[in-house]
Amino acid sequence: MLDMQNPEMRFATVNSTAGVILGAKTAGIGVLSANGQMSHISHVDPDVTKLEQSINSILGNSSSSEGDTNDDAGDKNSGNEQGKIEFVDTSLQYNVYELDMQSSVNTALYMEVALKTEFTEKELQDLKNFISVVRRCGSWTLDYKKQLARVKNGLEKVETLTNSGWAAILEHAADAGFPKNSTFLGCKGSNPNTRGYTCGIWILFHTMLTSCFKATPGSVTVLKAIHGYMDSFFTCSHCRQHFLSMAERMKLLDIENDQTAILAFWEAHNQVNHRLSAEIHDPYFPKIQYPPRSLCAKCSDDAGQFDSDQVFGFLMKHYRRVQTPFGRTRITAKRKNKKPKKGKK
Repeated sequence: MLDMQNPEMRFATVNSTAGVILGAKTAGIGVLSANGQMSHISHVDPDVTKLEQSINSILGNSSSSEGDTNDDAGDKNSGNEQGKIEFVDTSLQYNVYELDMQSSVNTALYMEVALKTEFTEKELQDLKNFISVVRRCGSWTLDYKKQLARVKNGLEKVETLTNSGWAAILEHAADAGFPKNSTFLGCKGSNPNTRGYTCGIWILFHTMLTSCFKATPGSVTVLKAIHGYMDSFFTCSHCRQHFLSMAERMKLLDIENDQTAILAFWEAHNQVNHRLSAEIHDPYFPKIQYPPRSLCAKCSDDAGQFDSDQVFGFLMKHYRRVQTPFGRTRITAKRKNKKPKKGKK
């Protein structure tokens, strides 16, 4: 029996009939046949017969039944992968998980930043700025925030940096439990080569921008730190070039208002989604204009035109509801500006 309610069991591959699928309790069922044909079906479809016929049609079983003992039918489904079903629960994709953001930070620091042999002055400053806003504006458990502080403090002590020096800083943080592995939940793709890091890093960026709205260091500063990281460290060269060209076209570095920074980055993300929508990255998670009306009915009209005021309200609420590793929802409160320390009399 497949327990599709278990969030850890996001995928299952079985050789079975449509009857197993009908028992799946998930917001969406992705069915992928052996020849690569894909369909997405809702389990709440009231027409069970129609659902079963759809699944059988995808699997190429429409001409046979479960009780068919015909030799031809047996040959059709034996010795090959016809009848192979892959279930994909798409219901988690819009949740904001701390695990996804942590995993993207870990990937960035251990797999992208660590590729540098020797850091230029600009790259070192970009790294310092990025770590500073990640620690301050991310939504983290206390332990993870302390571990990020070790990384930040290690960087503040150096004026030059090499690969070995960066490895030593990470090792010092690892001594305090800073994780090296990356495990994705809401950002997990239907195969290991899709979603994951890029999904998590976008969520991290949006979360940091909204979390530090009108608070130290501010969304404008966060946006500049994001730009610096993308410029200096993002390893997908054509992705980086597209982002930098878009940032120049949209004049992202000239923005001086926090709300404008949040909305401009949301618009930039939708431009990226539009550009990538013609390509198939993960058939179960198509690139769409965000947010869909299923998440925010007032954010756009029937023609797909967005209302920026409604979108801003949605972003501020959505990215402040973070699912913690302990299964709880953390509502990120509005951050206060740091008060200057009083000098001793």
